[in-house]
Amino acid sequence: MVNIVVVSHSAKLADGVAELAAQMTQNGCRLVVAAGVDDPDHPIGTDAIKVMQAIEEVFDPSGVLIMMDLGSALLSTETALELLDPEMSARVKACSAPIVEGTLAAVVAASAGASLAEVEREAQSALQAKKAQLGEKEPQAKEMTSESPTLRSDERGVSWKINNPNGLHVRPAAKLATAMAPFDAELVLYKLDRVKGNRHADPRSLNQLALLQIRKDDEIRIVAKGSQAEEALAAFKQLAESNFGENIAPDTIAPDTNAGQILQGKSVMDTQVSAPAFVLPTQDVEVPDRQILSDRIEIEQQRLRQAIAKTLQDLSRLADRTNQLLGKQHAGIFGAHSMLIDDPDLQNSAFSRIASSLCSAEIAWQTELTEMADAYRELDDEYLQARELDVRDILQRTLLHLAGETQEIQNPSVPSILLARELMPSDTIMLDRRLVQGIVLSQGNALSHSAILANALGIPMIVGVGDSLKRAQEGQKITLNAARGEVILGH
Repeated sequence: MVNIVVVSHSAKLADGVAELAAQMTQNGCRLVVAAGVDDPDHPIGTDAIKVMQAIEEVFDPSGVLIMMDLGSALLSTETALELLDPEMSARVKACSAPIVEGTLAAVVAASAGASLAEVEREAQSALQAKKAQLGEKEPQAKEMTSESPTLRSDERGVSWKINNPNGLHVRPAAKLATAMAPFDAELVLYKLDRVKGNRHADPRSLNQLALLQIRKDDEIRIVAKGSQAEEALAAFKQLAESNFGENIAPDTIAPDTNAGQILQGKSVMDTQVSAPAFVLPTQDVEVPDRQILSDRIEIEQQRLRQAIAKTLQDLSRLADRTNQLLGKQHAGIFGAHSMLIDDPDLQNSAFSRIASSLCSAEIAWQTELTEMADAYRELDDEYLQARELDVRDILQRTLLHLAGETQEIQNPSVPSILLARELMPSDTIMLDRRLVQGIVLSQGNALSHSAILANALGIPMIVGVGDSLKRAQEGQKITLNAARGEVILGH
């Protein structure tokens, strides 16, 4: 079986990628990281000896694929290959695919028993789903779902209506790809659409499944032909009946025409809570429209680098706190934030903007992340739209560091119901659940990571109540009925 080595400047980044990959498959290919350097004061960097030892640790005659971030990671990998025995080195391939998306795709393909060339091809095409969802033209991605399939949609198969709240996102899609891999059969999975027409993909390919963008309530059909066709269809049906490995709870989001939407708390809690109001003031970070002289370009770029580094430290602490309170799965929210902000392309774009537009670090960073948040809002998937709050959360923290300020959420001094315009994920995890009895937001999104974290903390939340929340006064008695989505303001 092909195994994977992840080479990165940052041990935390590489460990995060490895953790994500581990969720995709179980008992699949082996993955090890070779990241960072053994210098406590300056841990960022790569070490060719580490890379060589990692390759030797997971070497298999089927091959080893190396995923890298950039710069010295490539140089260290090339040096490691030169240090290896030539026969071993000949079965190792360095891959230019993006380290996060590429690694996930590679792990699924390798765990399914694909060859080294096939694993590399899956990794290289890992960005196609993202490009398609953002509307970027990608001829190769189009061909994956428009060419004529080997099998006809009317052949023997199994149909299924998707119950997963977030559709076949990466984890359930990985479960499907892995489950279908062992069977000696030709397989085609269709997304049935009477309006736009059916689309199809290879159910063994994580990338092709992602391109179908299968959402909740979509109908899919898998057809099979070959010596193990019946076994493959039976395995698909069994996996589908388990909702592709996800525990699907009853819907916890319900609309209310008077009080917006409701995200119920855990079932162990009362559905109705009364407590005094604790009004959280809005604390927007203002960014002055400031131009710079050309001799300050490097200074502004360095200011931004330092602010990003401090934000990454914040996110690491937030992930540690979340892990202690809620476990690794929820801590992954802030791990994903770290991956987003540590993207070299994003940072380089901001640095280039500073140089080309002669603008401050604040303006450059705000422009880049605002464009990213806007792109999320324009998606037609509600779950992905809600991720725009994550981008704004990161932006706000970085702007505070650029201003030399810190801003931590204030918890009430007595058990209260927190009232606010909106709540960032990094603020939500810092709430004291003994003092915050409930949350009511005039804006907010019931699918945001703030709502997800509040629910996991056992704090009932109601979002989208609108401007009527402005009538509430500090200390006023508030009754929150999470079951009905009602907020009653006392006298």
